[in-house]
Amino acid sequence: MKSTYGTRASICAHFSWTLDYLENQIPWSKVIRLMADLPSYDYDDDENKNTQTKKAVKITEQNADDILKMFQS
Repeated sequence: MKSTYGTRASICAHFSWTLDYLENQIPWSKVIRLMADLPSYDYDDDENKNTQTKKAVKITEQNADDILKMFQS
């Protein structure tokens, strides 16, 4: 994504659009707003900054609601 075409290709791949649709059929201002609202995740590898220990959690029927509430908060 270091060039204009790489950025456009990534956008097309993410939204399953064609390059023609991106360049000719949707306003670029709308694309910018869509990209700004995308969810993101901070891939910070520095364990000292995290107060919680990272560990895998198995989703079961008993904890599914708690996990859903965690993601919604």
